[in-house]
Amino acid sequence: MFAKILSSIRRPKLKEIAEANRPAAALGVAACCSDDLPSGRSFEIYDRMQNDPQVKACLSIKKLSVLSRGWQVHPASDKPDDIRAADFVRWCLEDMRGSVIDVLYSALDALAKGFSVAEINWKIIPSGAYAGMIGLDSIKAKDPSGFIFDTDEFLNVKSVKQIGGSEVCLPPDKLLIYVHSPRYELPYGISDLKAAYRHWWSKDIILKFYNIYLEKYGSPTVLGIYARGTPRTQQSELLRVLDRIQQETALVLPDDIKVELLEASRGGENGYLQAVEYHDRQIAKAILGQTLTTDEGMRYGSFALAKVHLDVLRMTLEHIKRSLEESVMREQLIRRLVSYNFENVGVPTFSLGTIRERDLSLLADVISKLVSGGVIAPDERWIRDYLEIPDSGGC
Repeated sequence: MFAKILSSIRRPKLKEIAEANRPAAALGVAACCSDDLPSGRSFEIYDRMQNDPQVKACLSIKKLSVLSRGWQVHPASDKPDDIRAADFVRWCLEDMRGSVIDVLYSALDALAKGFSVAEINWKIIPSGAYAGMIGLDSIKAKDPSGFIFDTDEFLNVKSVKQIGGSEVCLPPDKLLIYVHSPRYELPYGISDLKAAYRHWWSKDIILKFYNIYLEKYGSPTVLGIYARGTPRTQQSELLRVLDRIQQETALVLPDDIKVELLEASRGGENGYLQAVEYHDRQIAKAILGQTLTTDEGMRYGSFALAKVHLDVLRMTLEHIKRSLEESVMREQLIRRLVSYNFENVGVPTFSLGTIRERDLSLLADVISKLVSGGVIAPDERWIRDYLEIPDSGGC
């Protein structure tokens, strides 16, 4: 999508243009994201949702799983010019302020917001082997709620506008944009949190009622028993003592007055906890896809089922990784960088490694947690098969 809007000007603007912290929620700009959340406040709600422990954990799993293998730049071919272009791109990515991984981690905010925006700040390299060439000064993430896209009738992006206060039109070659799950070429994407919203909202309400329940039944009712004929003044004094009994550590009472603690019939908290766990599983399903910790009715699952769920998650992560490699880094950043400095060379490729490679220490830790948590049965045979561990010598 954004490859179509690359500028033909070979010398980009060097000065940073987009200001930080210019949210446009007050103008209702979030409504243009084709979202059906209440009052069009999608960005505001998505920010609140990310404070939920389950939402935060699931998003972190997706981000860190994609970025955990580092990055590489490969030349388009074995030709000397292509190799030189790749070396230059690699040098620029290492020389710029900040790290590539931090830039991509910020870009993955699109998982929660639908799209992310970062500003590319170019510079003239002052010295060294690449003196006089156009390099990277920094890439700074921006709040996506402050941006809208100006498109033609075919949804090709013509320009990007920053709003909230005075409107600023930004040249496309200044921006690095990642669109998550775009539908019909809409540049705003679809947030993973959209499918999780109903369950997050329900869980939030349930937790409020659960706190009320704990406040009501967390402390037993205090019962004072006095002998018939006790003067009303002593009855009033006993009532004042009972009012303070939860804060006192000791009481002194005459032998004709008794104090008892009435324990209410409890067990209702299990319903609250089960509901919270259900909504947590649905949130994980919405963000991570089909995994063993989403909606399985059985506490134990087979290895075949475990492998299917892990494979589905891996395919989801693989798709995100390819989008970052090709649509974001290669098409929007590396292609521009090469076009500003070289002629007739192939565009280098960018790689975040392969998710198919097994990290046995990580995999073993995951399986250990699944077994100890009762999600899968501790069958030594299938664990050894999956981890490719030889038999210990027994029959």
